[in-house]
Amino acid sequence: MTRMTTIGGSWGELTVDAETGNVLTYDHRGTLPDPEDASERGYTLITRVDLDEWRKTYGDQEPTSIDILDVGYWIGPANTYEPPAQDWRDDYEMGGNR
Repeated sequence: MTRMTTIGGSWGELTVDAETGNVLTYDHRGTLPDPEDASERGYTLITRVDLDEWRKTYGDQEPTSIDILDVGYWIGPANTYEPPAQDWRDDYEMGGNR
């Protein structure tokens, strides 16, 4: 059985394979104002999330639910990498974003 992790943000939720980071499903929860507008496609182009980097950052923790800003991911056919938001992580370490 595949273990899953949830990646959430303002444009919905991704369910990913906890081992590979491959995106299994995307639920936009009705948050896409205009899916035809490239800037408003939400997470539809995310193909995989970087759980290896997340695990290296947080040590022994095993992810079950992660904010989209706290994880890097690959986008679309060009496989462009978007790193985690460092300012979000810095805020988290100071007690914010919890």
